[in-house]
Amino acid sequence: MRVITEVAGEAQGLVPVEVLGRIPGALGPVAEEIFRFLCPEWGPSGDLFLSVNFIDEGQMSELNHRFMGEGHPTDVLSFPIHASEGKFTCPVPLPECLLGDIMVCLPRVLENALEAGHSPVKELSLVLVHGLLHLLGWNHETEEGRREMWDIQGHYLERVERCLTPPERRADPGA
Repeated sequence: MRVITEVAGEAQGLVPVEVLGRIPGALGPVAEEIFRFLCPEWGPSGDLFLSVNFIDEGQMSELNHRFMGEGHPTDVLSFPIHASEGKFTCPVPLPECLLGDIMVCLPRVLENALEAGHSPVKELSLVLVHGLLHLLGWNHETEEGRREMWDIQGHYLERVERCLTPPERRADPGA
């Protein structure tokens, strides 16, 4: 199985461009692992497609208002193809499966990173994993759903962050 991740939009000078280039390699294995768990009947062949789109605060505010009823920008919105009412429906095994779109607002991601006291790459990793989980049917509308989603998110966060972090910025494990 291949996971094909299309990245659109610009870093807007807010994160290194090379970080955006690492997104397919960071998200692909996580998407495949979770998808295989959810849809074991898919077997080893087939392609999964998802897109990550970087948009500005105006665009995010508009999407958030239109789809969530909120009048302000948020950090991430997901538009799943095979999830509804908080459940993922495995598509019929076909050669291709489109999972959906993840919309990311980098200015909000950076604000959240500052507020949380951690790096922009860690916050970007968090919203990417969060968005992917929404594409695959998880939600946090109930306390139980939130707990489950946060646990899974935590499980994959470090792996994605490590893939996105430029090698020269990774901490020396021997230090």
